[in-house]
Amino acid sequence: MSEPLSQIQPFNYSRTFKAPRALVYEVHSKAEHIAKWFGPAGTKVGKFEMDFRVGGMNHYCIEIPGGIEMWGRQIYREIVPNEKIVHIQSFSDKDGGIGHHPMSPTWPLEMLAVTTFEDDGAGTKVTVSWLPYNADQEGINTFDVARGSMTGGFKGMFDTLQVYVENLA
Repeated sequence: MSEPLSQIQPFNYSRTFKAPRALVYEVHSKAEHIAKWFGPAGTKVGKFEMDFRVGGMNHYCIEIPGGIEMWGRQIYREIVPNEKIVHIQSFSDKDGGIGHHPMSPTWPLEMLAVTTFEDDGAGTKVTVSWLPYNADQEGINTFDVARGSMTGGFKGMFDTLQVYVENLA
């Protein structure tokens, strides 16, 4: 398999930020910004190396209270400034290789992630869409069951992003 599986609905999460689209896009596309808001609530970004171009990789470490490290990577597939960022999202090891979810071994190894930016009244609507990529049925089932957890994770992260971006606006 090399494409997302069509039998499952993507996970979508949206939020409108009271800031211009160019600014909201910038805080999604520059490492110095992303490192200040990225990750679930209560975590902090450790390592963050970003090569923001088609074919480039973002390799990062999120530090969870209690000393747990979660490594991840994003390989950029499409970048349309101020409109869309498409990447393959994976858990990772410290060297940037694909890894398993540290708390869910049946989680898909790869996710197709699409982030869009749209004008929405006095702000910018950001929509994140995730879909298993190159996944087996067990991975799809794990993804499908985890929608509530993903919603909570994105809510916490977007709460932090909202404060960050609105302070810049």
